Amino acid sequence: MCAYKENEEIGMSKRDKKAFSRDDEKNKKAFAAVNNIFRNHPKDYIARLEEIGFEHHAEEDYEEIEERNAEPANRNQRELVLYFENKLPLSKKLFEIYLLEKDAANPNYPLLRRYFKQANQNLKALIIYGLGHYPGRIDLLSDLAFFHEFENILSTLITYYTSACIKEENLETFTALVQDFYDCTDPDDYEALRALRELFLPETDKRKVIDFLIAEEDRMAKEALQSIEILEKDALRTTLH
Repeated sequence: MCAYKENEEIGMSKRDKKAFSRDDEKNKKAFAAVNNIFRNHPKDYIARLEEIGFEHHAEEDYEEIEERNAEPANRNQRELVLYFENKLPLSKKLFEIYLLEKDAANPNYPLLRRYFKQANQNLKALIIYGLGHYPGRIDLLSDLAFFHEFENILSTLITYYTSACIKEENLETFTALVQDFYDCTDPDDYEALRALRELFLPETDKRKVIDFLIAEEDRMAKEALQSIEILEKDALRTTLH
């Protein structure tokens, strides 16, 4: 899934952060196993996690409460709400307000998340309006990817990410775009890296970046499978003893 960083993007709160770090050596095997489960078993991940020793505890959805109670805190936010509620038309001014509120020192994330989770069509139109003017903006592409979590717009997501990757000339930015594209569409079983690979000639810089990322993903997938096998053997050994 496409991750939204707290204080940078809309979707992720502290509760969404992973419980351990990739850099923590003692957790690397568990991380690989969990990552593989979320990627390959999205519909029954709880049962799969329990199989390798994790416990599931249901908890109150505090984000939902925050979103339900969120109110616009300033004029800009009130105008955005009016737009989302079909009381103002889409305009350049509203798009600029949206960017200002996203980049504010203290963004009203619960308010914005509420409209994402409603799959608000005016919000989608606002994001697409922005991408029409700034096709390479990663933050807008990430917003579109977050919207995709609540309404299936895979074809739209593919179109805008592919266009951005083709147009981007800065290799560092291109690499970030490609990785985001892969991360956001992999849960839908879309092979973004291999689809992009067909668009660039061998030995070009962009093709080299994509080939490297494909090799890395293949390596990580292999390590994840090996880690799961080790965890399963450890669990079986513990059970037998």
